[in-house]
Amino acid sequence: MIALLALSAALAAPVVTAVASDPAAGPVTAAVPVVQSALAAELGRGMEGLRLPDAPAPSLIAYDVLDGQVLDAFAEQGALVSSGADPYRNLRVEVRVGTPTFDSSNFSAFGEPDGVIQRRLPLEDSPLALRREIWLATDAAYKNAVEQYSRKEAARRDDPTPRAADWTVTPPVVATVPGPAIAPTERAALEALVAGLSGELATFPDVEIAQAIARDWQGQRLVLTSEGTRLWTPTGYTVVRVEGTARLPDGSTTTDARTWVVRSLADLPPHEELVASVRELGTWLTGLKTAPVEEDYLGPVLFEGTAATELFSQLLAAEVVGTPPIGSDSGGMVDIGGAPTARIGRRLLPAGWSMVDDATTSAPVLGKYAYDQEGVAPTRVELVEDGVLRALLMSRIPRKDLAASTGHGRSLGADRRSAVPAVVTITPRKLVSDARLRRAGLRLAAQTGRDYLLVVRALTPPALVENLEVGISGEGPMTGLTAPYEAYRLYADGHTQPVRALRFSGVDRRVLRDIALAGPGAGPVDMLDGPPGPARYQIGPTGGLTATWDVPAVLITELELAGGGGGEPRALPMPVRGATAAK
Repeated sequence: MIALLALSAALAAPVVTAVASDPAAGPVTAAVPVVQSALAAELGRGMEGLRLPDAPAPSLIAYDVLDGQVLDAFAEQGALVSSGADPYRNLRVEVRVGTPTFDSSNFSAFGEPDGVIQRRLPLEDSPLALRREIWLATDAAYKNAVEQYSRKEAARRDDPTPRAADWTVTPPVVATVPGPAIAPTERAALEALVAGLSGELATFPDVEIAQAIARDWQGQRLVLTSEGTRLWTPTGYTVVRVEGTARLPDGSTTTDARTWVVRSLADLPPHEELVASVRELGTWLTGLKTAPVEEDYLGPVLFEGTAATELFSQLLAAEVVGTPPIGSDSGGMVDIGGAPTARIGRRLLPAGWSMVDDATTSAPVLGKYAYDQEGVAPTRVELVEDGVLRALLMSRIPRKDLAASTGHGRSLGADRRSAVPAVVTITPRKLVSDARLRRAGLRLAAQTGRDYLLVVRALTPPALVENLEVGISGEGPMTGLTAPYEAYRLYADGHTQPVRALRFSGVDRRVLRDIALAGPGAGPVDMLDGPPGPARYQIGPTGGLTATWDVPAVLITELELAGGGGGEPRALPMPVRGATAAK
């Protein structure tokens, strides 16, 4: 193992050391020492030698390397369609010029380079080849940062608007986070899993498309910066998603899915449980063949299971993130990055409710971590007290009233490091039994003249939304919440009836104030998510950042939904599984 080279450009601030072994044993060393030493050499060289005439020198160089192996497998109708097993070594370089008060970041020139470059690194541990790619990426990122700084400076020259600083200085960290290395999954095992699960779903005659997709990523992350941070952390997850689509008699289609997100393949539920869940999915889709369309519903709605998780995640994530929007080259602070400005003091939940984000938890959940992607240890944040927002999640991008990071700076790809929820727990003032929750919902429904309560059991994750909405002034209200995967009518005698083709109307954070009662939830739900904003809808079925939400089931007094059907029926019936052509 090769010790990390000393960085002449490191700040004089105290270094926080948290190593897996004895701190007195020496500097932190990398699991891939050639990569670490190559990064350190180019980091020192870049801080000393990166210069353009009449341009500022770099104020920060930050390297982030993901090194590991990724396996993908996709199957349809029980047949393996594609699979891959590839080593993955990717570098993210961020270069800033200026000062923490005013630098080249947090500014958009509508598609122009912004000082962040991603580049694949050689898989072989060749010092010369590694340093060449690192040098090319660093050089390009610096030139982009200089251009961005110039544009930002010109845009702000005659603009007296007071703004927050661009960067919060924190003590550098030298750490190797302990944790057993998890061997990548055997490719054959992943292939057999998706083929078997999709084949199980395909046995249902009314399921037109039966798909299963899985990804296993196991590796490590190195964060190395000119501030002195040198941080190795283990990283990885396994996600399996089974999705079915059925075509209904009126020609419309309906889709439903089951998703499991775990630390590794060994952490999945037993195979029998997976198969039972897939069969439940097929049974549900089959039942929708005779299910009515809920043409127009205005009344109470009960969110249970994963639907409650998605309800809170979709409506509250953006309200507790303090990362300010990106500035534009017009000089105004325009929210083009999608991260809304949360407001402390706003009522988000009913009186007596609380909301906490604690990535330091000892619970065995996937959302926890020791350090965020900026090298900051997370803190427990009491976000909501007595229903009112009292604190925010922060990255190292400050806002005018908050500067300190809470250790929640994360992002996908080349996006800037904004705050992202990690391990969220929402606690109501009082929990009632499931039976009481349903009785209360039926009473509220009766007040609207209905003899049934609408129950939503699953919502479409944002990443799987196929038709994005664009709001135009003068049109009707946006849905505000993704469409239900599973919803049913609950009648007073206890029997249920599935309904289909539902769509919300005009939902936003304010509906959470209308929660009438809360009941037992699904427990902590591990998921993959993106930062609040457009990126949340672009991560796909197997991408994203790990997060955990633990929320109760809730009864909301009034929501509006509408349904619709119709489409193009198939001209020919589906082939019968296992049938052969007539001779």
